[in-house]
Amino acid sequence: MMLPRHQLSYRFFVLGLTLLCCFSFEAAQAMIQFNRDIRPILSDACYQCHGPDKATRKAKLRLDTEEGAYADRNGSRAIVPGRPEESEVLKRLTTHDPDEVMPPADSPKKLKPEQILLIKEWIKQGAKYEGHWAYIPPVKSAIPRVDNASWVVNPIDSFILARLEKEKISPSKPADKRTLIRRLSFDLRGLPPSPAEVESFIKDRRPNAYDLLVEKFLSSAHYGERMAMHWLDLVRYADTVGY
Repeated sequence: MMLPRHQLSYRFFVLGLTLLCCFSFEAAQAMIQFNRDIRPILSDACYQCHGPDKATRKAKLRLDTEEGAYADRNGSRAIVPGRPEESEVLKRLTTHDPDEVMPPADSPKKLKPEQILLIKEWIKQGAKYEGHWAYIPPVKSAIPRVDNASWVVNPIDSFILARLEKEKISPSKPADKRTLIRRLSFDLRGLPPSPAEVESFIKDRRPNAYDLLVEKFLSSAHYGERMAMHWLDLVRYADTVGY
């Protein structure tokens, strides 16, 4: 069954959730990335003592740069690319000695077994560091092949369907027009549609009725407010709490 093209906008929303929430370690073993998979772990549990802040850094060890992590420290190195068994970081993460374990035994920060395993696999793959994401050029992903090709209307559908087929989940049936306009309005404007807008959309029989509705909502001042809301919240937090 082919899902109507007017589902496109909502697909963007679903795709984001799918890619963020459905990441499996099986996939991670094949494509571990520092910025996406490793940096969040180190930043949360290690950077307070071994990060960029000189005032709080301990043992003169930095784990936020490859120069600091790879450096020879009296015959040992925190990270030895390709050799997790020789990497001091992994030894400290897995030891049962309370005087050697990292994070320290009295620290509230604790790594989960799957996080330690992820770090181990990352080191095994070469422990490649990455710069800030804003300076890394985006790379176009290959469109996955799917069994139910007739369901696909645009490239985004292929990514969603590939994941659904992997999990043996059938796509949902197309939503009715009343549901569609409500979803779209909340996604783009952060507001429910007016009764007049709902009735107008339901009565609109043009093939591109949904596309025209998307354009209408995108041109609304409320769309700008919706997009700026999260940034303004962050700015206010910074002004109130400071840096």
